[in-house]
This record gives sequence, structure tokens and C-alpha cells, in this order.
Amino acid sequence: MPQLTLVIKSKAVDFSELVNGDDNNLIQTLSMLCSFYTVDDLCSFLYSDKFQSMDHELYELVFEMGLYSDHQVTLDIIPRGKNMTIDNSKYPVCNSHQSLKQVISDWMVEVTN
Repeated sequence: MPQLTLVIKSKAVDFSELVNGDDNNLIQTLSMLCSFYTVDDLCSFLYSDKFQSMDHELYELVFEMGLYSDHQVTLDIIPRGKNMTIDNSKYPVCNSHQSLKQVISDWMVEVTN
């Protein structure tokens, strides 16, 4: 069973005018609820070449990550290149796959205990 979900929560006001063709398919996929089996799977996706090549700052994308077992338990992830801001004052800005994996893993332990 998957552990986590990810979906676009918000985007730039004039988003449809900004998006380029190369990013359109990925953005359409991320507009639907995506699931990931492990924290590492999610982090690998967020640091993949395809995801990193999008201009997140231009699109002003904010993602909602949640527990698959309880969609009410969520965190916002704001990607800006390699930096992923976790919208929760307890968590820092992550700048690598490993740091993001640690923050999400810690968060999961906290919210599931």
C-alpha cells in the first residue's frame, strides 16, 4: 500500500499563460492525486531531472503532500529548484534528496504516533 500522496495545491494566477509545452504533461499528471510507496520514492521523484527542470518559481507551484492512509494529515512542499520549503515552522528548507527524506520521515513518525 502507498504511504504518501502528492498533488498540486496552488499555482500562479496566470499559470495557463506561463506553462510551456514540455512541462504541460507533468503538470497535468501532478494536478491529479499521485501516490508513492515510500518516502524515498517521493524524494527521488522531487529530485528527478524532469521535475527539477520545471520553472517552479515562475509557476509558483505549491504541492500538498499527505498520508495515503489519512488525507487530512498534510504538509505543503514549495519547490524552488533544489530547495524544497516545507510549510511548517518545525522543518527547514531542504536542499537535497537526503535532507528532504529525513524531514518527511521524521514528520511521518510524529504524525503517526
